[in-house]
Amino acid sequence: MTPDSKRFLHPEAIRRIGRLELRAQHIVEGLLSGLHRSPYFGQSVEFLQHRQYAPGDDLRHVDWKVWAKQDRLYVKQFEEDT
Repeated sequence: MTPDSKRFLHPEAIRRIGRLELRAQHIVEGLLSGLHRSPYFGQSVEFLQHRQYAPGDDLRHVDWKVWAKQDRLYVKQFEEDT
């Protein structure tokens, strides 16, 4: 507790608050995360698979190392954060 909070709160309230462990944000943010696989492809850092390049795909997602070996364009797909 900061000195300001002691000035504005009743000592009994401070004693009770001091024993609380606030977990709401952790529970809300992590409730669904990782419980299921998303049906969408996203921008996560978790690589999911390659698929053949289609016109209109973002060239930043082309795996140029695979292209050098296969002589075909493949796009990296990443798992969507849930």
